[in-house]
Amino acid sequence: MYIEPKELLLKMKEHDFVYDTKVGKMVNKKYEEDKAYVFKILDLLYENFHRVRFVYDLSESVIGKGKWAVLISQKFAVADKRIPIPTVPFHLQYDGKINISIMAKHSYFMLIGFFQELDDEICVSLNFKNDEYRKIYKKLVENQTFV
Repeated sequence: MYIEPKELLLKMKEHDFVYDTKVGKMVNKKYEEDKAYVFKILDLLYENFHRVRFVYDLSESVIGKGKWAVLISQKFAVADKRIPIPTVPFHLQYDGKINISIMAKHSYFMLIGFFQELDDEICVSLNFKNDEYRKIYKKLVENQTFV
């Protein structure tokens, strides 16, 4: 199966997130708002795809010093299978600072400012639980066929 790299951003919206679980709803009282804003972020990235670089690793050695990055993870895709607790399904890294506790709503507004005020690219890591999409994403990142 071939999927345009840009379309992977929209494919992420088709899957359940931690926000859809009982634990996710219990831990995060604003889960509906957070999920809606994660989807808005995916749309924003889609609209600005010419400035998106897909990566697997958000470390400084991969994305560069002081860069911006977003991680969006499908339900339980980043959970340690030995501990059945979902990990953070979304986080924003800005100016090289990692912030996993920032709300998706605030991140969305920061990203609007990023795209309006800066000319930099943004690194995006999509973590699919679905094996097929995970393989497609891995192949894209390894081959850099989207550049």
